[in-house]
Amino acid sequence: MGLFKKKEKLETKCKECGIELHDPVRLERHMKKAHKHAPQRKSDEPGFTTGGMW
Repeated sequence: MGLFKKKEKLETKCKECGIELHDPVRLERHMKKAHKHAPQRKSDEPGFTTGGMW
């Protein structure tokens, strides 16, 4: 049944900011929201505009 077995230690501490979360799923959600690093677009890429919507 495994009621008294030692549980596997799962990573629950953020490597970016050091916050300790109680669940690995919460850590994954935190990483996506707080530390999402979208690559910056360069001005020489096709489709890049420096103006408004039009």
